[in-house]
Amino acid sequence: MKKAWINKKYITGLACKWTVMLFSLLGFVGTFVSLNDIIPNNWKFRYKMLFSIIIIIIIFLIFWILCAFWFERQKWIEVFEGNNGCHIYVQYGDIFSPNEVRSPNQRRNVIIPVNRCFDTIIDDDLVSSRTLHGIAFRKLYSSGKYNEDSLNTALYTDLNIRQRLVPEDISNNEKRRGNLKRYSLGTVAEIVGESDCTYFFIALSTFDYNLSAHATQEEYVLTMQRMIEYCYSRSQGFPVVMPLIGAGQSRIGNNEREILEYIIGLFKMNKDLIMSDIHIVVRNSGKDTISITGL
Repeated sequence: MKKAWINKKYITGLACKWTVMLFSLLGFVGTFVSLNDIIPNNWKFRYKMLFSIIIIIIIFLIFWILCAFWFERQKWIEVFEGNNGCHIYVQYGDIFSPNEVRSPNQRRNVIIPVNRCFDTIIDDDLVSSRTLHGIAFRKLYSSGKYNEDSLNTALYTDLNIRQRLVPEDISNNEKRRGNLKRYSLGTVAEIVGESDCTYFFIALSTFDYNLSAHATQEEYVLTMQRMIEYCYSRSQGFPVVMPLIGAGQSRIGNNEREILEYIIGLFKMNKDLIMSDIHIVVRNSGKDTISITGL
């Protein structure tokens, strides 16, 4: 069954439809029960009209509140079911919240796009503190599990030792600050974070000399395919939570709705590789501008 997050326009429309249905029912009942039993006969016409308007407003508000309460409890839109019995969901929310999955006390895998050098210095020059990359790394630092140096070491251990990857050496003429080891597009570094969260940091953007992030359409497509393949091999059956990858500073060139549609389409093309529930999280601030219906 498809489920949807609260949507003001949808709820208002539904409340209107239900209100019309209710008044149709009241009209039917009115053929058997006289309204004179409710409204005194000695009331003037304007009082009767005012009373009717108040009743309409009260009924509409009651239905709107009930609809809002119901849809707030129905948190996810289920887009489709994969071949392995797992589901793809779309929802408004916070990518870092444990409440974005059905079992918040169990492990969840959170995908975060980062630059291809996996820089750990979040200083609003090398990496912006307002990007998901910056927010995630600062969460790791504030948890006390890592600092910039120890996280660099953990990333190196996962990439170079566990996965045996060989990065490309670059110079300060190509990138004036930060790590000078550049990994292939779609490379994923796996780091255990806080609150049963395992981060899948995926390499998407390339920094130039001025530390501006870039990714072409072709690079984006390749990265997303490799992300799905990595989740297939490493999610371990635990839910995967992901943002609208490419909607930030990687400068893909598509709006968020287009990115959402592309991600859904890509998962549909890779049904056999879906081994866990996938939660695609649209930022809460996008509720009025990014529709998640009709996917």
